[in-house]
Amino acid sequence: MYASEMNILHMENQAGVANQLAQAQRRLGHHAVVMETWFNTLNEPHDVEFYYTHESLAADLRNARAILRYARDFDVVHLHGGIYWKRFDAVAIKLLLRKPMIVHYHGSETRDGYGMRYQFLADRKLVSRPDLLKWHPGAKYVPNPVGEHPYRFDLDARPRVLHMATNRKAKGTDLIERCLKELEQEGLDFEYAILDRVPHPRAMEELFRSHILIDQVIAPTERLPSIIGVASFEAMAMGKVAISTFDEEYRHHYPGCPEVVIAPDAEALKQAVRDCVGNLPAMKELGLKGRDYVRCHHSADAIVKDVLATYEEAMSRRSSRA
Repeated sequence: MYASEMNILHMENQAGVANQLAQAQRRLGHHAVVMETWFNTLNEPHDVEFYYTHESLAADLRNARAILRYARDFDVVHLHGGIYWKRFDAVAIKLLLRKPMIVHYHGSETRDGYGMRYQFLADRKLVSRPDLLKWHPGAKYVPNPVGEHPYRFDLDARPRVLHMATNRKAKGTDLIERCLKELEQEGLDFEYAILDRVPHPRAMEELFRSHILIDQVIAPTERLPSIIGVASFEAMAMGKVAISTFDEEYRHHYPGCPEVVIAPDAEALKQAVRDCVGNLPAMKELGLKGRDYVRCHHSADAIVKDVLATYEEAMSRRSSRA
């Protein structure tokens, strides 16, 4: 039954992961809905909204009851971003509706601890970064899915470098901005743009116009290793070149990834930009390799099969307990 048709509720949509999975699930004949309960300034796509205002406990409880009523008709709940202490809806869905629950951890909710409450509610755990397995032993690592993107790499246009400052500290934005200004002052013939938490559709438009993405330049720590992010995969899917620091400990999880990997310092970044801007034809070839890599390793249609198998495991486990 479930292998052919499932009703799936995704709650929250960090980095657009839920939307990509839901689209792939619909293509396989399942009914998948993406719900947002946190107001998302990046305007990630979703289907329904039940926003918590946190004006009062009573208001939050009313919203949780509305979510509970909505969730009744779903076979499985896929909760993104962990479970924080006011997540009354997750507790009710699991304990009152007895729905199988998949909890999907994406990063900051684990490292900062705010999404680590009530882990016993999870029938299965997923992580979108391999470093999170240190906090969630026994979870399944599922690479972030990336959908199809249009291709463009205009050799006749002036070289354009883009950085998306979704989290200035975690991305190393201050260093990146300083280096780009210094390269401009040196007379390097290029243009650049830094996007400071703009809505996702606009970010994709800006990326489409660019040749090179600088994803992040940070020194890895045990708490926050430097690992290739969703923005890099989106850039590669468009045939762009992605520059980033990338902790060697985790590179085996991304075999053959054609990202331009640099040391976490200003001179390494500036030299990488000089090299890329100075040889756009070679960068076009590298961009095509990145596009092929994403299609092979980060296709939502391939990744979703692992996710659906996890749902079936959780539902089978719950059925055996009933």
